[in-house]
Amino acid sequence: MSNSDLYHQKPWQQPLNIGPMVRGFAWCLGRAQSWGLNYPDFSEHKLMAVARKKTGLNDFGDERFLEPLRLRLNYLKSNKRLSPLGRVVAWQVLLKPLLNRLRIQDLLKRHPEIREQRIERPLFVAAFPRTGTTLLSQLLALDPQARPLLFWEAMQPTPEEGLAEGEEDPRMARADSIIERLWRMLPALRKIHDIDPRGPEECAGLLANAYIMPIFEEDDVNYRQWIEGLSSEQICAAYEEYKVQLQILQWQRGGGHWVLKSPLHLNWLDALLTTFPDACVVQTHRDPKQVLPSICSLDAVMQQAACGKVDCVEVGRHLSSQLAASLQRGMQARQNHPRERVLDVQYADLLRDPVAVLRGIYAHFGYNYSDVMAEKIKDYLAANPQHKHGSHQYQLSDFGLSTEDLDRIFGDYCERFQIPLAGQL
Repeated sequence: MSNSDLYHQKPWQQPLNIGPMVRGFAWCLGRAQSWGLNYPDFSEHKLMAVARKKTGLNDFGDERFLEPLRLRLNYLKSNKRLSPLGRVVAWQVLLKPLLNRLRIQDLLKRHPEIREQRIERPLFVAAFPRTGTTLLSQLLALDPQARPLLFWEAMQPTPEEGLAEGEEDPRMARADSIIERLWRMLPALRKIHDIDPRGPEECAGLLANAYIMPIFEEDDVNYRQWIEGLSSEQICAAYEEYKVQLQILQWQRGGGHWVLKSPLHLNWLDALLTTFPDACVVQTHRDPKQVLPSICSLDAVMQQAACGKVDCVEVGRHLSSQLAASLQRGMQARQNHPRERVLDVQYADLLRDPVAVLRGIYAHFGYNYSDVMAEKIKDYLAANPQHKHGSHQYQLSDFGLSTEDLDRIFGDYCERFQIPLAGQL
């Protein structure tokens, strides 16, 4: 395929960029599966046995995680859409939380004082992707008095044992390797969401250790129903585990107030505000007619990588429904807490004058906007222009969506928050 052909393809139509060794491995996996060999083994017993063997530990902690784990395993056992390579990646995704749970429980037993760490006035960005959340959280993390969650920390919150003074944490090198392979295999993904393995990143990885995680298979109905049916008690329990992980990270490397962000927080804003009574929350807003196709593009790229093909119309139908439900839950949660705990920021304002937006956030919540932070922000904006790694192309019709559909679904939301529409900017 020529470079010209690739240029005209949509991001989710581009093939994986894998070398001959990986391609050969994937071919062997496919043959093995066609012969009925069960690899990888999506059984609870096998997965947990591997986790125990890798860590030498046995205690997974609160067993509420077993229900969502079993739902995911049951789905993957019978899934016919995943490619051989996609099955291996899915298995690894389910293994990682087990490893983290074992290490977390072991660390807490040896260092019970970790639970005494105080998480004071954390600053959360709780909004959907493609609404300026990455830019905003990156800028907030430049505050010398802030403590951002770094990608390599989210990957494994517990420290490595036996490091010599001054020795680099091996978690960093592992994160470098993971992201390097990701960009090599999925270069289109970097245009949608860039990741610095040593920089600030979303905290969804911490919630994933309770098997509350985003997935890219719209037909995993049972898991999605479980997510949607979670009780307040279940969600708060997951956020308590999330809080413990922040305590673990703060115990390793302190700092000022946490800067955290994830679109998942909008779903469970009530639990977040209950778990962190002095939390400060920023919700960014953007015209859903711009947000939806961009989110759909990300979902489609991930599905293409895992399955080799994607139903874009189903992606659009599912994500428009999911976005609407999440926004509704977020608005409902805000009614249960003081209005000043959540500050609304328009995406258009953030792009137009990010410094003014940050000053407004700091003034509203009472953080100190220092000269050092102002200089860091100036340098960052100069070095990181929009679309630094190229822009990705998408439109509503790619996903079976129309402006009329989204105006009907999100009209009340846009009116309530006075969101500038694309044609009004």
